Amino acid sequence: MFSLVSIIKKNMKKYLIKTKRLGLRFITKDDIEYLKILDKDPEVKEFFPEGTLRNAEIAEFIESSVENLEKNHLPCFVIFRLNPKAFLGEAYFDELATGEIKVGYLLHKKFWNKGYATEALTALLEWAKKNIEADYIVSYADINNLGSFRVMEKCGMKHYKEGTFLKMKCHFYRIKNK
Repeated sequence: MFSLVSIIKKNMKKYLIKTKRLGLRFITKDDIEYLKILDKDPEVKEFFPEGTLRNAEIAEFIESSVENLEKNHLPCFVIFRLNPKAFLGEAYFDELATGEIKVGYLLHKKFWNKGYATEALTALLEWAKKNIEADYIVSYADINNLGSFRVMEKCGMKHYKEGTFLKMKCHFYRIKNK
């Protein structure tokens, strides 16, 4: 019988999720250069309360993401366009303090408004149905992030509450998972 850690390590560089245009694989420590492209861009991080990140914070995020996969089976993925190959962004699952399972995503601005976020989120929600034990998958965005609301709605997520996260006023969306 294989351990989860050996299965994860074996699949670190393979796409676990593929769509017509995208490939998603588990994040690794080698992906720090990709994440610097996203996490240091103030326009990309406009609706994130922590703002842009320093190199050490990006490395900590990657390390905690790998640990979250090993301990809680909740992955962080890096997203690539398949043809021509290009790094698009990141997506992840995490558990909120409420016990809800959250999906989040962040794309490089040159790939905005091309349907990639909707394609990635649709694939992530399908993957969650097979791999994550949760009644619902939730997502949220800053109350001014209209683009994220459109993506969530296109993927079948429904607004269900307003609240705050890290002092950010948010709209919360969810979709039935199980």
